[in-house]
Amino acid sequence: MKNRLIYALRCPFTNEVHYIGKSTNGMMRPSQHLNNSHSKKIQIWVEELKTFGHTPIIDVLYYVSEQEDIDAVEYTLIKKHLEKGSVLLNSNLVHPLSITPELDEIDYSGIKLIGNFVKEKRRKTGLKQDDFASRCGVALTVIRKIEQGKDNINLSGLITVLSMFGCKLTIEKNI
Repeated sequence: MKNRLIYALRCPFTNEVHYIGKSTNGMMRPSQHLNNSHSKKIQIWVEELKTFGHTPIIDVLYYVSEQEDIDAVEYTLIKKHLEKGSVLLNSNLVHPLSITPELDEIDYSGIKLIGNFVKEKRRKTGLKQDDFASRCGVALTVIRKIEQGKDNINLSGLITVLSMFGCKLTIEKNI
């Protein structure tokens, strides 16, 4: 039973879970993320952490018995963490929301205001973009796109960044 498990990768700065995975061969699979992850998103995140001398923290969330469906247990734990507001890098079960130009009737001037807000707040902390991205547990490109007011930003990343300043994002459609 110790070989079948569900694990999490947590940010060493924020302590937030950013990936949930399964393994049928103990800690071998989770450890692979630290050197050569199967996921490009995780690989980028891990490399950014390594530039600051850190790696994700690996936690065992649950040991899965032979009678249990490991995929179902993994899915349930991913869903639970998403409902709690975790920003996960899982590519197979999590489809990140993005703000894209195809959305109807969006006023992108608000995105530029948010970008300026984030840039100003980050500068007040004295952190460079790459340091701030690492502490947020997001890719540097996410910070750059937000601060530049781009309209193709990753919504999950934006929510994570705003939460670092104690802010929430609410999107409402005006009728």
